[in-house]
Amino acid sequence: MIFTIIASAGIFGYAGWTLSRYVRKTRQGKCAACSLNQSCQTACSDMMKTVS
Repeated sequence: MIFTIIASAGIFGYAGWTLSRYVRKTRQGKCAACSLNQSCQTACSDMMKTVS
């Protein structure tokens, strides 16, 4: 019984954490959320110029 409660809390806690991380990254946009945004050599800045 107690194991079921602890396992359920762990599963739902991890799912909530993953969902909140996903929402936070999607709000930042494609290039801002990328882990390589400081050293990226792709055309993200050019893409922003065409959108603006």
